[in-house]
Amino acid sequence: MPETAERVPQKKRRALGDAGNRANYSPARVTGQKTAVIDESRKDARDLQNPMFEEYLRIIGVTGATRDRAIAYAVSKEKNAHGSVAQSTAASGVGVTRRGNEKKTALAGASSSKKRKAEMSLEEEIAAYKQNLDHIISRDAFEDDRLPSCNAVRARINKLLDAGIMNRTEFSQAIGMRSTTNLSNFLKQTGPYGGSGSAVYYSAWAWFKQREFAKLKMPDVKKRQAEERDAAASSAGASAKSEPTLKTAAATSLPDTSNIYLKGEETDSVSVWDTCDEVRRKINAHLKTPGLTQAQFCRDLFAQLNEPKIKDIRQKQLADFRAQKGPRTGAKSTVFYAAYVYFEKLRIALGKPKTIHREEMEHIWAWKGGFDRENDHRTSFIVAAGCHHFVDQYGRIVNASMLDRT
Repeated sequence: MPETAERVPQKKRRALGDAGNRANYSPARVTGQKTAVIDESRKDARDLQNPMFEEYLRIIGVTGATRDRAIAYAVSKEKNAHGSVAQSTAASGVGVTRRGNEKKTALAGASSSKKRKAEMSLEEEIAAYKQNLDHIISRDAFEDDRLPSCNAVRARINKLLDAGIMNRTEFSQAIGMRSTTNLSNFLKQTGPYGGSGSAVYYSAWAWFKQREFAKLKMPDVKKRQAEERDAAASSAGASAKSEPTLKTAAATSLPDTSNIYLKGEETDSVSVWDTCDEVRRKINAHLKTPGLTQAQFCRDLFAQLNEPKIKDIRQKQLADFRAQKGPRTGAKSTVFYAAYVYFEKLRIALGKPKTIHREEMEHIWAWKGGFDRENDHRTSFIVAAGCHHFVDQYGRIVNASMLDRT
């Protein structure tokens, strides 16, 4: 009996010792303490693939491409610590991080190198931004994070689409939507909570968060295009072009409208023959002009006012107007009036004819002398009981019962 009592604690001590050794090779030690495995590999690494580290990866079930990236990460750590490695690996590098409950990811070495980024062409930069980053970090990793407002997500989507980096079909597919219907419906919503129940809300936000985590900034297409034009001009020997700027690049592609006069512009009372949605469509198309920035466009709009009641037109005012939906929504906005005057002068300068929509608007609103800018979507109307009214595509308040009779 005494001998047996002495042998039992000895077995327990061996088991505890084994558990302590296993703890040194646990995932928590690997991610949280820069790993005893990697430290051990630095002592006796004969080549880039340390047998002890490979054995650990085999034990925990890491195989294939993930195994190669993990080895490449250990090699990069070895190179940074000692300044020498036997050979380079094909993988660009993998980083492991803990986010919440052990979220693991890998960061591409190309995106973290400013020198390589500067050497990338615009097409390569766009391709890098559009690529699937699920192998770096899953979109589910952000499910516990606080989400921004729906308007903030919409603003980022519109910025992406306006820059021409992706179209609606590409972006819908990138965030896992089967069609563009969900995306279009989400973009039509307004307000900080408009569209909060849409699957696009979280999916789009997580898609952008992946790029933030990988330190990929949205390419500034207009700026890069201007830089590439300037570089091409200088390499071709265009010495006449000095100090090129985005402003001059945009100015050369747009006609001068300063000598065009519209009736009533001296008192800021030009008759408007477009709905708010039509002006928004023109703004979105115009902002795709190479070299034109939103700041410059806001200055162009403010220049159309002869008796301004505001100091200037800011980009937030422009963004707020663009985010709205509806033929009357934004009718009282200064951006609406100034943009209409600007595009009307631009149409005359380019010699373009009136569109069918414009001619229809002139016919419909001739009795009032132009589109109603005194009443917008917030205006209330008193109607008879049982009458149902709605706003049609031309901004008119229409009685539904009258349409049924016709």
